[in-house]
Amino acid sequence: MAMFWNLWAIICTVVFFALMVGVVLQYWRRNKEANQDTVIGTFDGIDETDAPPPKLLFVAYAIAFALSFGYLILYPGLGDWPGLVTWQQSDDKLSHPTTNLDEQFEQIQDTSLSALATQPDIVASGRILFQTHCAACHRDNAQGAKHFPNLIDNVWLYGGTDEAIIHSIEKGRNGAMPGWVDVLNQDQIAKMSYYLASLNQRHTDVPPVKVELGQGLFMQYCASCHGNGTIANQSLGIPTLADDVWLHGGSIEEIQHTIRSGINNVMPAFENQLSHNEILALGAYITKARLDEDGKLAQLEASAIERGEYLAHAGDCVACHSAEGGEPFAGGLPFVTPFGTIYSTNITPHVTEGIGSYTYEDFKAALVDGKGKHGYLYPAMPYTSYQYVSEEDMHDLWEYMQSITAVSRQNDKNAMMFPANIRLGLLGWNIVFMDTAPLDLTLPSALERKVDDVEKWQKGKYLVAGLGHCSECHTPRNIAQALEEKRIFQGNIIDGWNAPGITATELFVDGWDITSLTDFLHTGHSSKGSAFAGMADVIKNSLSLMTRDDIEAMSYYLLAGDTNNFLAEGSQRLQPSGFTDAAYQSDIYQTYNQTCGACHGEDGKGRDPIAPTLLNNGIIMHQDPFNTIAVTIRGLQPTYLDKDRNFMPMASFEDILSDHKLAELITFVRSYLGAREKPVTAEDVKSVREQLEKAGYTEGLHTTPYMYEQRDGNINMN
Repeated sequence: MAMFWNLWAIICTVVFFALMVGVVLQYWRRNKEANQDTVIGTFDGIDETDAPPPKLLFVAYAIAFALSFGYLILYPGLGDWPGLVTWQQSDDKLSHPTTNLDEQFEQIQDTSLSALATQPDIVASGRILFQTHCAACHRDNAQGAKHFPNLIDNVWLYGGTDEAIIHSIEKGRNGAMPGWVDVLNQDQIAKMSYYLASLNQRHTDVPPVKVELGQGLFMQYCASCHGNGTIANQSLGIPTLADDVWLHGGSIEEIQHTIRSGINNVMPAFENQLSHNEILALGAYITKARLDEDGKLAQLEASAIERGEYLAHAGDCVACHSAEGGEPFAGGLPFVTPFGTIYSTNITPHVTEGIGSYTYEDFKAALVDGKGKHGYLYPAMPYTSYQYVSEEDMHDLWEYMQSITAVSRQNDKNAMMFPANIRLGLLGWNIVFMDTAPLDLTLPSALERKVDDVEKWQKGKYLVAGLGHCSECHTPRNIAQALEEKRIFQGNIIDGWNAPGITATELFVDGWDITSLTDFLHTGHSSKGSAFAGMADVIKNSLSLMTRDDIEAMSYYLLAGDTNNFLAEGSQRLQPSGFTDAAYQSDIYQTYNQTCGACHGEDGKGRDPIAPTLLNNGIIMHQDPFNTIAVTIRGLQPTYLDKDRNFMPMASFEDILSDHKLAELITFVRSYLGAREKPVTAEDVKSVREQLEKAGYTEGLHTTPYMYEQRDGNINMN
């Protein structure tokens, strides 16, 4: 600061401070002798007395003046005075170089951006320029935002060489893509979006034939610029579409929006606003930020990242932290609770939108204690289970989460009712309901003679109780949405389906064994039927990506049981007979043959790959008929877990069979094909129907193959 302005700042500050003190002292002197019994005026019959001001007012002024004086002595505030504590601004974006830019460059021989990035003063100048001219679009840390690219990764639309970066700053860029709304219909745009999503192995829950048709359309209309979508053309600013970097949003809806409406990327030219040295300083700052990010990633252990990815699969992180059809780990999936709707958050390493500002301790606190940087987490996040994850696994998971692509998707705002919207109240929830005792891997004495492989049982328990968090879905919850530990694995209604009871007794009685359960959990298919709805998603995103040994250990543990989940004495396996001669002759069999036989076979043994078996089917045999009833009312969409075994959609019978007829049919099927003799009544069907109607899960939900297109009007453009 120049000498004149330094003195000017000091004089103005001191004079203003002295005036304020003088005014208060003068006011105090004039009023300290006031007598409240003296009347100094009367207005409309009301006397105004000469009452002194309250002493507390002057005490407050005295404290304020003392604090102000102390601040001016201890901290910077008087021109260039550094203060007795010599405090400095910790945020380097406000730091200034010690010399001007031209003086800095006079001492530099090598003006390559990588060399300039090693010069602190030039980088500081570049940062100031970046905050002034670039941060509004590219964010303070140059990590970008939606529609504005990340400048600290190594993905460059027009190339990341010195020449390309300087050219972009000097001349600007103008990239355009036409909209295809007048050329392609919505179905064609949808198919094309499925193909593009498949390029980075995104699962779209659509038939493979739609992906193939989308590829054909893409090659017909887009190949002249994009080729097959896997190769970038930096001379024209055409990106590769096979990575997980999406400038304008990578959800299915956003891809469709881009195809339909087109884009127009414009970056202004700065050659008339900035000198050449200023442009070099900007490039130096960007290069330094990118090199710092590269250095941070280089410190991550490759083996830890690989193992962390496996653990992320085991924890099924992507399923909850990705909106339907959305970018992986970018959040946005709604969880409807009795207290309102919670949206999963962006957990990519984006500093402003994700968890890029988290330390390992912050990450661990969220997973173990349910405490994020923004406050306590809702228990929809299964931290009550993740608290059992070992320190080593937690560290490897953290390494992996730092290595994934940062996505600049803003988090959705939760819609929780009062007082559930006050996060501090969740501290009380944790105190009351969260069991913080370490996971006990000791084999209960009741199982000592029944479990012949203790290590396998322990491994299975660790995976089931921790990362697998199976109890979070398969255990009933109380009115506060806390798990009822004494009823562990006894089932729970979620999204209009019953996450069925998977107690040791239920699994044994229903005929599950180590092979059938492992097959089911690992592939979604077994001799006991096929996975659907939420369980299919778990298998697709998590269990199918784990080793068979780990899945077998989980099955072993579930079948063996544990505390609060021992196999009930005297339990006997059900032995379904299949349709007998008497069954074939009954009137209700005709209803079965007309509604179910075409797909599931006249004998109920299924028709692979059209429909799974109903004989010995785990859902048909389950003690609770809820899912059997619900599937006839709702219908089912194929899961596409196995390209060679994609069962056909199941139509809803909601408007075809009455509650009475459905009850008769389900009782008939459960009796002969599931060995469950307890009849299902029309009241049972009515009860399930009403639950589904109340929750909005009727009207043939999941039977349309155009599930994504229906949501085009609800694109989150944040």
